[in-house]
Amino acid sequence: MPKQFWNRENTEKSLALLGRLSKEIDFVLIGGWAVYMHTKAQRSEDVDIAIGYDSLSYFSKYGIEEYEGLHIKHTNVEGTVVDLFIEEYADPDLPMPVRDILGNYDTVTGIRVASSEVLVLLKLWGYFRPDEVKRRKDIIDVVSLLFYANMDLEVVRRYISRYRIERRKSTDAMLEYLDTGETLWEFITDTKEEYARLKERAKRDIKKAFHQDMGA
Repeated sequence: MPKQFWNRENTEKSLALLGRLSKEIDFVLIGGWAVYMHTKAQRSEDVDIAIGYDSLSYFSKYGIEEYEGLHIKHTNVEGTVVDLFIEEYADPDLPMPVRDILGNYDTVTGIRVASSEVLVLLKLWGYFRPDEVKRRKDIIDVVSLLFYANMDLEVVRRYISRYRIERRKSTDAMLEYLDTGETLWEFITDTKEEYARLKERAKRDIKKAFHQDMGA
């Protein structure tokens, strides 16, 4: 079984909070926990959710701050960071409008989770993330989605076209992450050999799905 990236105690606390939030407010789950719901691979330390303004007031008692230079708010609920991607407000920092994320989800164990096709693009959007540790986790999550999620790359291709997402933040980043992920294989697969096999399969699938767009 692959190693977990984050501390078990922190992820257990985060998961418990996620379960509580799912019973108390409306949201669509994005971020690491959403990847976990699709892949059953890596757990997450924090909770990332897309919400409408009507759900924002729930967090006022915990205090709400904003990341410097971003339209993304965050709070701390009993030791777990919750990142809040608010409808319309967070749109400038995402590859697609929050309202489209809120309308495109799967229900997994009673929780509304962003579809894997949406999720991979959100994760790739962190390509220029300055935090190196979180960027490594993004790479693990993207590769896990490509290896293990039931993802339709044709749908991903349509989203890239619809939202005019640059290649460097979509197909190029996917291929780069697959290569970079080899240095993180122990968090993704049981063996290096298994990683190499799944990587080649994923690259073939990407090149087939994006053949025209990549000029191949």
